[in-house]
Amino acid sequence: MADSDSNHHHDHDHEEEDEEGVQALRDALDAARGGLRSLVQRVIDTLDDGVLYVPLAEDIPDIPEDQEETFDELSFRPHMLLDNDENAYAVAFTEPALVENVQEALSWTTDDDELKFVRLPARSVFELALTELEDVNVGGIAIDPSTDRELVLSREEVQHILAGQAIPLVGYIEELPESDEDLPIVEGAEPPDPKLIAALDKAKSKIQDLVGYRVDTTFHPERDREPHLTITLYLARPDAPRGAIAEEVMGLVDPLLPPPGYADLVFKDAPN
Repeated sequence: MADSDSNHHHDHDHEEEDEEGVQALRDALDAARGGLRSLVQRVIDTLDDGVLYVPLAEDIPDIPEDQEETFDELSFRPHMLLDNDENAYAVAFTEPALVENVQEALSWTTDDDELKFVRLPARSVFELALTELEDVNVGGIAIDPSTDRELVLSREEVQHILAGQAIPLVGYIEELPESDEDLPIVEGAEPPDPKLIAALDKAKSKIQDLVGYRVDTTFHPERDREPHLTITLYLARPDAPRGAIAEEVMGLVDPLLPPPGYADLVFKDAPN
């Protein structure tokens, strides 16, 4: 009797550990929408302990929905999403209930019947995003799409995560430095192209609220993949139309930006 109780206790502990791993990955994926390198590292650290649910276009016979399978054991056709360029994205959910919005919008079913899922190790689902499909370009993975926890990863980002290499998710990073002291300036960087400076001078002459600018090469390990330009624009008044100014400035300088081909814009009040 003592042995039986002991085995039951160990099984219960194992189930608790499994659930802790599943929840840890859910939390990490939710946090990863912040885009920072350290948040992506959390996904890497929890990937092998978590599971994801993949919606099925065709049923898999004799597979209980709550049974975890390994990727190489299965041959199946999952539902996928297409972007405007006809790139397909693997789709997975941290919880089956989160499919509701997508299912309603796209009328997803499994073999024209109730929608079913297969529960897979998270790493296997990420590998699905790298699958080569005939006549389909798989662009990455969409996790919990059409919810407030949606996380879309490109094929390149998935490759880095599977390789254990944390990179910032630049499409999700919105926070920019609040002061000049926060700019992580790269010392000894090449000076900006004179043509770029001429374009900024032109912008300054055209835009009444733009009274000055500054160009730096910056690199912040948490939010940048590589060094790039940061252009600080000094404005005459706090309520200047920043969106319109940014659009006009970038229209002039965008063709002149050095690799990696983009720049951050930072707005500041004009110094007194």
